[in-house]
Amino acid sequence: MTRVLLGLLTRIRLPGPAFDLQQAARQQHLFPLIGMIVGALATVLCVALGHLFDRGESMISSALLLAGLYAITGIIHTEGLADLADGAMTGGDRSRKLAAMKDPHTGAAALIAVVLCLLILFSLVNHLCIRSDDFIGLTPFPWTVPVAVGFVVAEVSGKLAMNTSMLLGPSSHSGMGSAFVENATGRRYAVALLLAFGVCTLIVGLGSVILLAGIASGAAVTLMARRHFGGVSGDVFGAANEVGRVSALLLWVMII
Repeated sequence: MTRVLLGLLTRIRLPGPAFDLQQAARQQHLFPLIGMIVGALATVLCVALGHLFDRGESMISSALLLAGLYAITGIIHTEGLADLADGAMTGGDRSRKLAAMKDPHTGAAALIAVVLCLLILFSLVNHLCIRSDDFIGLTPFPWTVPVAVGFVVAEVSGKLAMNTSMLLGPSSHSGMGSAFVENATGRRYAVALLLAFGVCTLIVGLGSVILLAGIASGAAVTLMARRHFGGVSGDVFGAANEVGRVSALLLWVMII
């Protein structure tokens, strides 16, 4: 069931029929599960790199981890952040802003937004790489979890931000993103919330409250998109994912 979503949200390709956009839009409530998969892979990679390099070489581990993370997810979400920044910083009416967002050329706003996002993400990843051997007991269950499991919470939070943006809508223009807005319902969003909080509560207990950062990020990015473009699009969803992921990871680092 998640094969289509893996093909949409990651670089992971499984054998099967060709990609179906409408099917992916109808399965949007499963986005948090994709976040869980990506986060689990990042957690394993972080722990593995922690064993290969000592804490004094955490910069190397962090760079390799980021490279691995983007090898899994691709840069589709980062590209959305860049396009959103270019469009929002362009002067003029909505049609001009939309044209700037669709322009394949990278502007100064896009460059600054991506660089700042990567710098913050790198610093947070570096902190987790340094503490990859540490275990914490945030859960009410009789087990502890590695600090690196914060990647699961962050990736699930990013996907929940996308779900929030899809529900709030509306679409700024006809395109791939509009299919997800049309299929976004309160019921699907409720399922996404249950999956997100259920998975994260099982893993980190009360630490799952960090997922609220994803909801807030999705709402904030959507409000910004409404103001500048009149609605949301695939680029807006990608930006929401990046902001939701970084926000959740920052809260995770602050808590632990």
